Amino acid sequence: MPSSRKAAAEDETRSLETLVAVRLVRIAEVISRLATQTIEARFGLRNTDLRIMNMLDQTEGVTVNEIARRAHIDSAWISRSIRHLETEGLLTRRAHPRDSRLRIVALTDKGAMLLDEVRPVALARELRLLEGIDAPAFRDGLAQLLSNAEAMLDDGEG
Repeated sequence: MPSSRKAAAEDETRSLETLVAVRLVRIAEVISRLATQTIEARFGLRNTDLRIMNMLDQTEGVTVNEIARRAHIDSAWISRSIRHLETEGLLTRRAHPRDSRLRIVALTDKGAMLLDEVRPVALARELRLLEGIDAPAFRDGLAQLLSNAEAMLDDGEG
């Protein structure tokens, strides 16, 4: 390899900017800002609110701890968001049928209708975001990346 290409390759391996994790964080930040510009501005839903509602979509309800576990977000933060969504009439909380210490969180009809309004906007944004990308292969790669990252977290490799 000529010395200039070798030096460029070495520089690339030294730069953290080329790491997948660094790029994913930057992408997530940009997408978060886009969501604020569209979803939050138009529908009043913050990113965490929408994540919670998406998790509850098509379910009979989920515990706060399960939402926090799936979202990898602190349960105190989730609880604050749930209180806000409940105040807005988008979620309900009810007693767990087998454990009185737990509460089941579920979408209300109003919450489900709001998700139905958000869905086409979010899907249109995704189509634009994925322009020029093999979407099925990319989704498969993301699923594997998440699985690998969660395994590392479980193994304590963080």
